[in-house]
Amino acid sequence: MRILHPTDFSKTAELARILAHDLQARLAAELHVVHVLPRYDDAGGAPYVRAYLDSIDAMLKQRIDAEQAAEEQRLRQRLREMAGPDGTAELVPGQPLPELLRLAAEHDLVVMGAHGQSPLDDVFLGGTAGRVVRRTNTPVLTARDTCSVTSIRRLLVASDFRQASLAAWGFATELALRAGLKLVLAHVIENGDADASHANTQLETLAAGRAERLAVRPGNPIEVLPAIAQDVGADAIVVGLRRHGPVAGLVMGSRADALLRSSSVPILSVPTR
Repeated sequence: MRILHPTDFSKTAELARILAHDLQARLAAELHVVHVLPRYDDAGGAPYVRAYLDSIDAMLKQRIDAEQAAEEQRLRQRLREMAGPDGTAELVPGQPLPELLRLAAEHDLVVMGAHGQSPLDDVFLGGTAGRVVRRTNTPVLTARDTCSVTSIRRLLVASDFRQASLAAWGFATELALRAGLKLVLAHVIENGDADASHANTQLETLAAGRAERLAVRPGNPIEVLPAIAQDVGADAIVVGLRRHGPVAGLVMGSRADALLRSSSVPILSVPTR
């Protein structure tokens, strides 16, 4: 398995890096640590910056170029240290989102920190992580700054018995088999009149003996799933994503997006079409 860990060197990214190394060891996986460094040529004011650099003294421009080269070398060294002796590191020039989507397509799992950078964080998971989750076809494990998990040992898999959650369960079982993880399969009843015993029977059929525990609870998935995770000692919550062309709809709609924003437990988002 190939794991991609994008970093912006933030505290949140460091929490994700710890999880990436843990999964690397458990899966005997390849770990690739990457930082995307925007170039001024790609920035919005690039023509003006370029014109300014062309107009200043050649010696000053040479000094600026030398300082930039030294900074890039420092970043490469830092990335190598973060990757560790068994990982690889890369400093990639360009814009973060398209470069990370390109790299994600070459890997089996992305592990990254999630922190909002936009007013839309009140509605959607903001920042680069949220955009990667919505657009990539690669499963993404996101960790927020409130994450206290350092090792993935048990997965809570959310299921509504639809295609997306079935794909999430399939990926989780494969991951569990390879990494020696334990599985808990859960269903949240949002309709108070729904038959809990029927849902439990459906979970039993889906689990086919591969889950150590089943959980059926009523309520709002945003609140209930993290509560179940805490009760059963789950280190991550697995949710399915439905793909609609280039965009993704979360298996539980916008509420799952809120789950990505609010859960202190890492969220593993698994896309499907």
